[in-house]
Amino acid sequence: MNVEALYSEFLRSGGICTDTRKAVRGSIFFAIRGERFDGNAFVEEALEKGCRLVVTERTDLPQNGRVVHAASSLELLQQLARHHRRAKSPLLLAITGSNGKTTTKEMLAAILSKKFSLLSTRGNLNNHIGVPLTLLSLGDERMAVVEMGANHSGEIRKLAQIAEPGLGMITNVGKAHLEGFGSLEGVLHAKGELYEYLASTGGKAFVDGSDPVLMKRAGETGVERIVIGPRGTLPVQCRMAEQTPFLEVEVKMGGEQFRVSTGLVGGYNLQNILFAVSAGYYFGIPAGMVREAIAGYRPENYRSQFIEGKQNRVILDAYNANPTSMRKAISGLLEYASPPTLLILGDMAEIGNTSEQEHRELLSWIKTMPVDRVILVGPVFSTVCDRSSGIPVFRKISEAESYLETEKPAGYHVLVKGSRIMELERLAPVLTGQSGM
Repeated sequence: MNVEALYSEFLRSGGICTDTRKAVRGSIFFAIRGERFDGNAFVEEALEKGCRLVVTERTDLPQNGRVVHAASSLELLQQLARHHRRAKSPLLLAITGSNGKTTTKEMLAAILSKKFSLLSTRGNLNNHIGVPLTLLSLGDERMAVVEMGANHSGEIRKLAQIAEPGLGMITNVGKAHLEGFGSLEGVLHAKGELYEYLASTGGKAFVDGSDPVLMKRAGETGVERIVIGPRGTLPVQCRMAEQTPFLEVEVKMGGEQFRVSTGLVGGYNLQNILFAVSAGYYFGIPAGMVREAIAGYRPENYRSQFIEGKQNRVILDAYNANPTSMRKAISGLLEYASPPTLLILGDMAEIGNTSEQEHRELLSWIKTMPVDRVILVGPVFSTVCDRSSGIPVFRKISEAESYLETEKPAGYHVLVKGSRIMELERLAPVLTGQSGM
């Protein structure tokens, strides 16, 4: 079955399904091979649950009205998503970056939805499967904001070829996913694939004029730059006015100026606000609406969430971590937090052969900072931490839970940060004195 025929079936279906544990009846089930599961093993279950079609790589099933054979179910899903994106033809803005892309995406969506019907990436569906699923959820929206993540070179280019954005932004480049990218230069090259795609298709890129690395990378690709800054295309500036712990930000948008109280903690979020406000200014969103959207945004999904607990004040930032974001988060805490302060840090995943070195360098840096107490969690920290340092370190999250339940630290400003695989959010209830999140 070719893409056009499959698209006709899609329009008559109840949507796309890749997991038989979710709603299947009437949908098109794509049997996709993953690192942990192979969807091809669940084809019979999908058929029994009433899916309209299954797309599978298995050749032992007869190709009939409900079974479609494909050399790659994933590639056919991606082709279908591009076909649907072209049929709906919204103005599409792509966002990538080492840090802050999800927060920027969500604030940008909040701003643009004040004026336009808009679709944005749900949660963290930003990879080779998530981006197609996002595109296939397009209805009659005039705009789409699509987040793109990657951990290997070539992935952003592939996602751009599927989504075909006309606009894009790279929030920043840092030491993330070094296991796949190899080096900071590798990260820059991989993220810069978005600029390359936009340059080849006549698109435009929002670029922070104060970021010399990305300004240079964009210039090298030849992409048309929409430069953010007082002397740029978009005369937008953001300055921290206060942090208690939430950011109070002074914003200049062209000839207008306003102050906004946000639900964000950490000065590193200023750049995310800058990108979101700048895109709002570009699309003609009035300053009052921009202010309202920024003020109303609250982070979730364990991303810089502030929790006022009975025992401690906690910043739960347990979705992702890399050497760059760790330092920014710790510095952000120390910008406003009065003593005593407590860092609970989990391993940084996917940073490759330099993992132990990066963890050691982070610990050396922390020793120079005015932090009162540190607790470490994870096998890498357990390996590199000098036991004579007196820092409690645990290989497993369950061990850290037991320790905290016994110690019952109280009165601290706490930063909880680590990679998603560490599940550090499990520590929040005991830290806050709350029964659950």
